[in-house]
Amino acid sequence: MRIRIAALALFSALGALPLAAQATVYQFNASLNSANEVGTVSTATATGIATLFYDDHGTVSLLDDTYDFSMAVFGLSGGPGGTAATGFHIHGAASVTESGPVRVFLDTAPFSSLNAGSTLLVGGSGIAAPSIPATSASGTNAGHPAMSFLDMLQGGLAYANVHTSLNPAGAVRGQLIQVAAVVPEPASMALMLGGLGVLGLTVRRRRR
Repeated sequence: MRIRIAALALFSALGALPLAAQATVYQFNASLNSANEVGTVSTATATGIATLFYDDHGTVSLLDDTYDFSMAVFGLSGGPGGTAATGFHIHGAASVTESGPVRVFLDTAPFSSLNAGSTLLVGGSGIAAPSIPATSASGTNAGHPAMSFLDMLQGGLAYANVHTSLNPAGAVRGQLIQVAAVVPEPASMALMLGGLGVLGLTVRRRRR
């Protein structure tokens, strides 16, 4: 009886949390290499990967949206003072054939990084999603209107770029491409699994 009451209470709580149940996380991946750079790159053989998880927190407003970001790049030619890179950012809005301005500085707080030798590791979580102003037309960009960070990501118009002393404009680049449309928010998934677990215990008790 107690387990049955607990199960009912848990499912009632789930029903009272519509925002958490609707929250979604979008995943974007990038593969970084010199071939993705727009323009000439000198002897850049480094490669890397990046992943961005965008969380809408189940609300219509963009003001509470956050994202987590991680990136690992190996084989960089190096920056000054033993560093692997001189700078690393997310740029946009720009297609794979365009270059765009810096929109996120990955080399400053709130991001953390290990930037030494030929290796670069970057990470940050719970970062507030920025708004993206209009991108002016130039010789390397056709121009794009102002948009949200999520729109830029889903439009395939954001890329991670790593700069070095030998390649100040960019040694390796990777376009962030959506690989998962909608993923249940971890907290919502945990609640759902907890409810299923209690339901399973209830069923087993009845069988006994």
